[in-house]
Amino acid sequence: MTLSSKPLILVTGASGFVGSNIVYEALKAGYRVRGTVRSKKVDLIKEAYATYKDQFEVIPIDDVASSDFSVALKEIEAVIHVASPLPWAANAEKTLDGAINGALNVLRQGEAVGIKKFVITSSLSAFYTASDPKTYSDHIITDKDWNSATKEQALTPGAPSMFIYGTSKTLAEKAVWEFAAQHPHIDVTTFGPPFIYGPFAPGSTPAEPTESALSTNSFIYGLLNGTLPPDIGRRSVDVRDVARAHVAALTAPDHTEFPSGQDRKRMLVAAPTLDWRALVQYLGEKRPEIKSRLPIVEEPPRQLASIDVSRAREVLGLESFTPGEEAILAAVDDLLRLEVEWKRNSLKV
Repeated sequence: MTLSSKPLILVTGASGFVGSNIVYEALKAGYRVRGTVRSKKVDLIKEAYATYKDQFEVIPIDDVASSDFSVALKEIEAVIHVASPLPWAANAEKTLDGAINGALNVLRQGEAVGIKKFVITSSLSAFYTASDPKTYSDHIITDKDWNSATKEQALTPGAPSMFIYGTSKTLAEKAVWEFAAQHPHIDVTTFGPPFIYGPFAPGSTPAEPTESALSTNSFIYGLLNGTLPPDIGRRSVDVRDVARAHVAALTAPDHTEFPSGQDRKRMLVAAPTLDWRALVQYLGEKRPEIKSRLPIVEEPPRQLASIDVSRAREVLGLESFTPGEEAILAAVDDLLRLEVEWKRNSLKV
C-alpha cells in the first residue's frame, strides 16, 4: 500500500519522550503529522512545533483505551501508535487496560475507516522477563521470543512495576497480532526496543525531574547522581534510532510481499550491550565536570542475552544503531541543561 506524496499520519502519545522524537523525525521527513496528547498538553505541544505551521496539528485524547478517535483519524493514511502507560504507573489494572485496549481501540477505529498501515511501539519486555534464566546467558533474543507472563501474575498484589509493565506490553502486542491475523488486509509493524536513552525532542522537554517526565532518561539522571541504572539497562537504543525506525516502517514493503512464514513485521531495535565501567569512564572523559557525580563501578559486567536486530536490517535497511555511550552522552547534555532550568524555576517558587 503506497502512501501519497505528502501523507497525513497520526502519532499517538505525541508529547512523550519517544512520541515527540517520532513526530520530529516524521516532520523532517516531510510528513504532515497529527499528534494526540492529553488535553493539558495541547498548548505546550502546539508551541513546541509552531515553526512547522500547517505541517503539524494536535488533537486532545485523554484516554486511548476508550476515547472516540473519529476526528483524530479523519483523512489519516497511516497510524504510529506510541501512547501507553509507563512502568511507574500506579495501578496495575489501569496499566494493563491502557496498553491492551489502547492498542486495540486505535486499531479497530483505524481499520473501520479504511486505514491499512499501522506502526506500533512495543518493548523488549514483550520478548522476555527479566527473571528468565536466559537473561544472563548466551541466548539470542529474536522476533520469535515472547514474555511468558500472564495477566493474573501482573495483578497479583505486590507485583513489581517493571513486571506489570512488561506484561502489559506483552499482552498488548499479542492482541495486536491477533487483530492483524483477523484482518489480513492491514499492514502492521511492531518494534521492541530495550531501554531508550537520548536527547529530548521539541514537545517533550520536561519541566521537572520526575520519573514520569524524564521517562527512561530518569535512569541517566540517576547516573548523574551516583546511581547505576538496572543491570538490564545495559541493553539500550538511542531514541533517535527508534524514531527513525518507526518512520522508515511507513514506507517498508507490506507483509504480503515477504516469503510465507516471514510476513509478520515484528522487529527488535538495539545498540550493542553497554559496559557500565566503560560508560562511566567515557562520560568522565567527555564531560570532566561531572566526573565526581558519577558512581564508581568496579565489577566486570555479567553476560546478558544479546538481541538479534537482523529483521530490522532486512525490512528497513537499518544497518547500524548509535552506540549506547553516544545516546547517553546526548541525554546527559540535555539533563545538565535542564538542571539549570529546574534550579532557576525552584528559586522562583
